[in-house]
Amino acid sequence: MKVLLIRPPHEHMIRTNVPKSVDTETGMYPPLGLLYVGAGLKAWTDAEVELLDAPALGLGQEGIGERIAEAQPDVVGIQAMTFTVIDAIATVRTAKSACPDAHVSLGGPHVNLYPEETLSIEGVDSLVLGEGERAFAEMVNALSDGGDVGKVPGVAVMRNGEVSTKEARPLEANLDELPQPARDLIDSSLYWSVLAKRNPVTTAMTSRGCPMKCIFCDRPHLGKTFRYRSAGNVVDEMEDCVKRGVHEIFLYDDTFTISRERIFDIRDEIKKRGLDVQWDVRARANTLDAEVVEAMKEAGVARAHIGVESGSPRILKVMKKGITVEQAHEAFDLCRKYGITSLSYFMLGNPTETQEDIDMTMDFIRKCRADYAHIAITTPFPGTELYRMGLEQGIFERDYWREFAANPDEDFQPPAWTENFTQEELEEMRQRAYRVFYTRPSRLIRQVLAVRSFKEFWGKARVGLRLLLPG
Repeated sequence: MKVLLIRPPHEHMIRTNVPKSVDTETGMYPPLGLLYVGAGLKAWTDAEVELLDAPALGLGQEGIGERIAEAQPDVVGIQAMTFTVIDAIATVRTAKSACPDAHVSLGGPHVNLYPEETLSIEGVDSLVLGEGERAFAEMVNALSDGGDVGKVPGVAVMRNGEVSTKEARPLEANLDELPQPARDLIDSSLYWSVLAKRNPVTTAMTSRGCPMKCIFCDRPHLGKTFRYRSAGNVVDEMEDCVKRGVHEIFLYDDTFTISRERIFDIRDEIKKRGLDVQWDVRARANTLDAEVVEAMKEAGVARAHIGVESGSPRILKVMKKGITVEQAHEAFDLCRKYGITSLSYFMLGNPTETQEDIDMTMDFIRKCRADYAHIAITTPFPGTELYRMGLEQGIFERDYWREFAANPDEDFQPPAWTENFTQEELEEMRQRAYRVFYTRPSRLIRQVLAVRSFKEFWGKARVGLRLLLPG
């Protein structure tokens, strides 16, 4: 049994309300979900496994078709995210054309939200719902044995015009039992980041799920229960990355800093092994104090991504963010004190937001001591409480995400939350916010002094100029 896992190209990626340079020029990262699925196949099946990362290899549909025709796989597994689903569908067609007898299965966040719509797409034989490692492996074993894949828990097929199941398997309770991502399936040298001091880079997840209640969260398929890997298991993966020549790791955990004791345990394990590794984390402002930030620095944390969203205390409550403005300022101050690069995240045009609230966010952006800022126009994603609110309150007249899932259109652009401001007004405010943040002389001087090479300077300057210039 031969299995080919594919990350589709990003040729028709749906644009959200962030500057294009943020989507396209900040880096290329490994397809971590597919690496986990590949590891499950290696551990629990006898299948021969290959992985085709089309964006990293610069492959379009023609190139993908040639690779599929050459490999002649029995099973093709395709990653499907809502923002890349047009390319995923094109890849389905390419797979069926190049290898008509192959079983084509899709997995990823999109299929969990819209299983019926996805299974209605010609060429899609099955879906893997939820966390895919065990379900995909069991499906491959069923195919190998001539069994009914529709009976595999977490696998959906279409039977007589009906979806066999919309239920994912129970979430993995012990993440240590999962095999480490199969990084031998990719060429690590292909992956980079404009933020990294040392390329190549890789990605990892030390936990899954987030117990917080932010109404804009777009990763509900991972659950609201915080599940985490042990310190030893995490550092085993880091050590393997270093042996492969990768010294910078970007963590995809929703919130790495939920458990402070685990932070100390990971630090101690890294120091005990003497690992030369740098990594970045997504953190919540209300989980950071001097002891935690110091421990992160000692462990090799180079960057912390901290969501603020708004400088208005009222809007923070509306968004159920669970932090205060004061905690956010303190978090950036601590990162500056301990030498951790900080990235701040903001959203403009939130529910009930007024000009006074926007002005408070602008004031926060002006004063905050973060090193970088990511400023987006609030856009409800499918499956979020924010999107449900928009439909219930009549902000949006129809379920446009479901319509898009049923009939993907490459010209589709998801609308912003335009309750009190027009799209044009929000775009102007976003541009102004970027200028407020990035044109302060002290920040410009700090960024220039931190650059270690012309390549790093040019990469950051190119992105920065595109953020600041209109259009």
